[in-house]
Amino acid sequence: YKSDIGFHEPNIFEGYEHLKVMKFLFSNVTNIANGSFKNLKNLQELEIAFSTVDIDDKAFRELFSLKKFLIYGTKVPHIPKELFIDMHALVEFNLHGNELERIEEGAFDNSPNLVELHVYDNKLTHLPNNLLNKLVLLESVYLSQNSLCVLDEDTFKGLSKLKVLHLENNQLETLPAHIFNDQDSLTELHLKNNKIKHIPEDLLANVKSLKEVYLSINEIEGLPRDLFKNTPDIQVIEVSDNPLRTLDNIFTGLSKLKKIILSHNQLTSIPDGIFSGLSSLFELDLSGNEINKITPGIFKGLNGLKSLELRSNTMTIVEPSSFDDLPSLTSLSLEKNKLASLPPEIFHKNLELMSLYLSENEIEGLEKEIFSNLSNLKRLDLYSNRIKNFESATFKNLKQVESLYISNNKLHTISPKMFEGLTSLTDLYISNNPIKSIHCEPFQDLSSLYSLIIEDVHFENFPSNCFSSMKNLSTFTIRNSKLNVLKKGNFAGMDSLKNLHLTNNHIKNIEVGAFEGLSKLESLSLNQNHLTEIKADMFTGLANVDLLILSENKISSIDSDIFALIPHLRHLYLNSNNLHKFKGDEFTMIKNLTQLDLSRNAIESFPSDIFKTLTSLTTLTLDYNKLKTLEKGSIPVGHQLEFLSVVGNDIDDIKSGTFDDFESILNLDLSNNILKHINYDMFQGLRNMYSLNLEHNEISDLNPNVFDNLPELRQVRLAGNKLDDSVVEAITRKYPELDSFKRYIKPNLQ
Repeated sequence: YKSDIGFHEPNIFEGYEHLKVMKFLFSNVTNIANGSFKNLKNLQELEIAFSTVDIDDKAFRELFSLKKFLIYGTKVPHIPKELFIDMHALVEFNLHGNELERIEEGAFDNSPNLVELHVYDNKLTHLPNNLLNKLVLLESVYLSQNSLCVLDEDTFKGLSKLKVLHLENNQLETLPAHIFNDQDSLTELHLKNNKIKHIPEDLLANVKSLKEVYLSINEIEGLPRDLFKNTPDIQVIEVSDNPLRTLDNIFTGLSKLKKIILSHNQLTSIPDGIFSGLSSLFELDLSGNEINKITPGIFKGLNGLKSLELRSNTMTIVEPSSFDDLPSLTSLSLEKNKLASLPPEIFHKNLELMSLYLSENEIEGLEKEIFSNLSNLKRLDLYSNRIKNFESATFKNLKQVESLYISNNKLHTISPKMFEGLTSLTDLYISNNPIKSIHCEPFQDLSSLYSLIIEDVHFENFPSNCFSSMKNLSTFTIRNSKLNVLKKGNFAGMDSLKNLHLTNNHIKNIEVGAFEGLSKLESLSLNQNHLTEIKADMFTGLANVDLLILSENKISSIDSDIFALIPHLRHLYLNSNNLHKFKGDEFTMIKNLTQLDLSRNAIESFPSDIFKTLTSLTTLTLDYNKLKTLEKGSIPVGHQLEFLSVVGNDIDDIKSGTFDDFESILNLDLSNNILKHINYDMFQGLRNMYSLNLEHNEISDLNPNVFDNLPELRQVRLAGNKLDDSVVEAITRKYPELDSFKRYIKPNLQ
């Protein structure tokens, strides 16, 4: 939009009487003079945003037809009384994000048809008396994200049609008892993130249509018993993040209540029967309190409750039958407590339960029958406990469970029949347990498994055909183990496997045929192992692999024939190995390769034809090697290369002709080298280069016109060199940074 329009002539819009919508976004206009819009008799919508502009007191005169007016992201510290005097038809007024500090009394008096008012994200500390009193049609008011400290009792007087009121993110400490006396149509009241300590008992006495109230992040220690006495239609009550210590039957008679959020308070106990009669309640959040015990009478009457959050309390005891009154419960969270055990029949009445979270407790064991009635359960979280063993048939009736998390326990073994019954299990995580060996029998019951992660389990090997029953497994990860060899048949029967991650293990040897049968495998990661060489036949069976990661091993040589077994390979990572000497034929058999990473190999030079057959290569990474002076042939690459990175080498000079055959390069990264000078011929041949990174070199001499022979260049990075500020500024102007532009447009508060 960036206009250069100046409002210097009073009749600048003469002849534009037909205009209905006008917007000034990121405008260079510095002043809107008196009467600037007087000829726009039919204008219905005016928007001014992200500008720096002075507005004269009579700038908006004669905008009689305007219905929607938005000013945001523009500094408007003060609104005088008569600024909007002619806006009689205005329905929506948006003044957010303007650093507004003061509104004069009567500023909105001439807009009696206003229905929606946005003044959020400003710097208002108070509202003038009677500011809103004549706006009797107002339905929505947004005053959040200001610095309002106090509100007068008559602030909202006469606003009987008001439905939504946002006062969150202010500095309010008190509320007058009768401030909402005229708001019998109010359905939403937002008071979150203020400093309110006391709620008057009569605050909501006349707010009979209220459906949602938000009081979180205040300093409320208690709520009056009769606070909601006259709000029978209320559906949502949020009072989280307060120093609330007790509850006093405040929910009596609220039969339409659907959601109660009382998280992160200081509640130590919940009175029995406090939720009795709340037949419509489907979500109750009591997490982050100091509740140490759950008793059977707490949830009496909550027949329709679907979700119960009790995580992050100090709970040590859950008494038998505590959840018997919750037959509709689908999600229960008891995680992050101090539970050492659970009664064996604690979940027997919760037949609809689908998600059960028991992680991060101190559970040492579970009774065999504890889950026997949970036939609808889909997710079971047991990670970070002290469980040493699961008895056979513990999971026998969990036919619908899809995700099981048992990481960070004290399991010494995966016992036979441990997973019996888990016929629908798709995701299994076995991490950080002191398991010394893998037995195959338990995995025979997991025919539906889609993802298996075994991490921080210190076994050295596993038998062939161990996972052969997992015909649907797509992703298999073994990470941080002592696995030292891959044997023939290890992955037999895993016909659907697409991703195999064997990272940070001790693998030194891969037997011929280890990967046989993995015809659908697309990615193989063997990084952070102890491989020293890549031999022929090692990768037999990997005909469809697209991505191969061999980084952070000790590989010093590669048999060129090995890549004939991986004809579809496109991405190869060999970084952080010992590949500093090449024969020249290493890559002759991977003609489809598009990405190659040889970083951190102490490479000083390349054989002249090493990349000759890589006709599809578009990305080459050679970071942190020992390349020095670059000249023609130093990097022997084909004509398709688009991205070349040689970060962190010892490059001190680039000879003329180095890039003569690199006309396809779009991005060149030479940062963190020791270049001292840049001359005109250095990058000759890079006719299509778009971005050049020279950061953190030792460049002290640079002519701003040195890149004029690079017609497509749009970005040059020079930070961390020894250049004068004037040179950097000249280059920056000529080749500005192309960072993503994030628009700050919030026409409506979410």
